[in-house]
Order: sequence, then C-alpha cells, then structure tokens
Amino acid sequence: MSSLVPADNVLAVTGLLFGVVAVSLYLEGRFAWAQTISAALLALLGGLVLSNTGVLPFTSPAYDFVNDHFILVAIPLILFKADLRVILAQGGRTLLAFLIAAAGIVAGAFIAFSLFDVPESAKYAGMLVGGYTGGGLNFVAVTQAVGMDDPDLRTAALAAESLAGISYLFVLALLPTLAVIRRWLPIRGPELRRPEGDAADGPASSGGAAAEEGAAGGMGADWLLHMAAGVALSLLICAGGVGLAALAGNPGYAVLWVTALAVLAANVVPRTLARLKGDQELGMLLLYVFFVVYAAGADVRSLLGAAALMLTYAFVVILVQVVFSAIGARIFRFSYAEILTASNACVLGPPTAAALAAGRGWHGLVTPGVLTGVFGYVVGNFLGVSVFAWLS
Repeated sequence: MSSLVPADNVLAVTGLLFGVVAVSLYLEGRFAWAQTISAALLALLGGLVLSNTGVLPFTSPAYDFVNDHFILVAIPLILFKADLRVILAQGGRTLLAFLIAAAGIVAGAFIAFSLFDVPESAKYAGMLVGGYTGGGLNFVAVTQAVGMDDPDLRTAALAAESLAGISYLFVLALLPTLAVIRRWLPIRGPELRRPEGDAADGPASSGGAAAEEGAAGGMGADWLLHMAAGVALSLLICAGGVGLAALAGNPGYAVLWVTALAVLAANVVPRTLARLKGDQELGMLLLYVFFVVYAAGADVRSLLGAAALMLTYAFVVILVQVVFSAIGARIFRFSYAEILTASNACVLGPPTAAALAAGRGWHGLVTPGVLTGVFGYVVGNFLGVSVFAWLS
C-alpha cells in the first residue's frame, strides 16, 4: 500500500517523525490526561495511526537510519550523569529496596516465560526486564540487542510494556491511601525530613536544572557548546562500543559495550559531565523519535492479538515484583514510602519516582528515588540481555 508521504522522501518522513514527537510533548505539557498517558506512549500511538491510515509508510530509509543510530547515540547522552559513587552514597535504603524490586522483575520474567506461550518469548522476557529495571531506553536497547526484528511484535511488545507500566502507576498512587499498607509498613521519620539539598541539586537531574536555566536565560553559545560536546562524546563512545562488539564477535551486543563505556566516562570525569547542559534532553528526544519509528513499522491488524497476551505477560512480571517488594519490605523493615518509591524507580524510572515522593511529602526520598532510577538505567541493559541469554 502506497502512503501519502513516499517512503523515499526521507526529509518529509523525518519531518513528520519529529512532528509527532513535538505534538506528543506539547500535549503532555498542557493536559493532565496526556501527562498520565506520557509523551512516550503518545508518540507510539501517533506513529501507529499515521502509518496505518496511509500517511506514513511502513518502511523507509529514514526508519533504517533511526533504528541503526538513534538509540546508540541516546544511551551515552542519558547516562552521562550516572556517577555510581553518588548513587551508592546517597541511594541508602532506597537502593536496597530497588535491588529487591529488580530481583522481583527478573523472577517475574522467568515465571511469565513458563506460563505464557508468546512469540519470541525469551526475547520478550529480556526486553521486559530491561524496561522494568531501567526504562524505555533500556527496553528499546535490549530489543535491538536480542534481535527482535519483527516490527509488529516489537510494537505490540512496547505497547504492552507501556500500558502495564501506566496501570501500575495508578496502583502506586492508590496504595499510600490504604490504611492497611500504612499500618503494615509504617513510616519511620527520615522519609519526611527535607534534606538540605533536593534532587534538583544532584547530578542525576542536573539536566532538568540546566533546562530551567536555559529557559530563563536563553539558549546561547554556551548551550550550543555543551550540546556539541555531548553529541561528539556520545558518537565517539558509540563508535568505540560498536568496534569492541565487533572485536568480541557479537555485533548485536554493541548496546552493552556502549552502556559500559558511557558509565565508565561518567565515573572517570563525573564533575565534567555533570556540568553538561542539554545532554539528557537530546537523549530523550532521540528516544521519542525512535518510539514513533517503532510504531510506524507495525500493521495494527497484525499486532492486536499478540498485544493482549503480551499485556498479561507484563502484568505477571510486575505482580511478582510487587510480591518480592512486599516480602523484602517486611524483612528489612522498609516503610511503605521507601518501598513504593523504590518500586516506582525500578518499574517506571526516576521522574515518576521523584514525583511520587515529592507529591506525598516524602522529602527525604526524592533524591534517593532519582538516583536509584538512574542506577536502573545503568544495569537494565545487562540484566535484560542476561535473562534472554539464560532463557534462550
């Protein structure tokens, strides 16, 4: 079927890809319902609608370029603030709770793998582990590493992972209101104390602070310098990671080498990279464009049946994590605030973990929530690929 925008018109196709991202971010910033859904899922839906209504093609050279390069370049940009010394020093009890939740995700993937017969089940299990211990970036990176090449299955998998995660966000918002939870895992006190600094002062979220600074003072030559340096370093790290993967005889695992090199850079020169402006925003922009491409290659008629079973699969993974977190909280005497923040950081990432903690008045958990979520960015790819390798 021919599309309104020809597949070989790379400029027009790419323009629409970025246009979908722009609309998604605009809606997320203006409407509560869109903020709940998230720009990532809106971008996914936008790509799906445009390709299945004949506006965008199902395949294009523009998609190939995004698939081959955007995710690799995004990984270092998002990981430049992953200073492990800060994470380990300030993560505290929340980091331990995060590790318990991550163990639950891994166990849940093994259980779901044994219960459900979905296409490419081992690959899907690894992708979920990557996504639910790191985030969308890790989900997509593991997808590439394990070789999930079918566009229909990839889109169904991402849709299922996103919908299950959003559903869990509503559960996390509800749980603190239940008296039985508050009695079973009472708050001890430190969670409510406001620290001298907050998450915005730490390296994990300095990209957000830089964004606010740029909005106030304008994005001048200083911002251009920082973004140019960030992109240059990211490209060099990607080149090194791809080269090392080729030397190791497994080019498909380039994402792991890129991740390792990015984390190495973040810990060798942490102060230098902490001062970078715009790096995380650029990384997220590339990730959102990839989401649009992800969905644009899928025929909705082919993915509906697979998505339902994949959604159930994802729910089981999250449910097992909830059980692990509840047992771990009881054993290690975590408060409900600590375990919910850690579980949020694990399954949904740093932004929602910080929002949950701040919104509930758990001031002492805002920074640990952000830092443990960043730690998830670091380990998600390795855990996801390891689970796939074990199940294959």
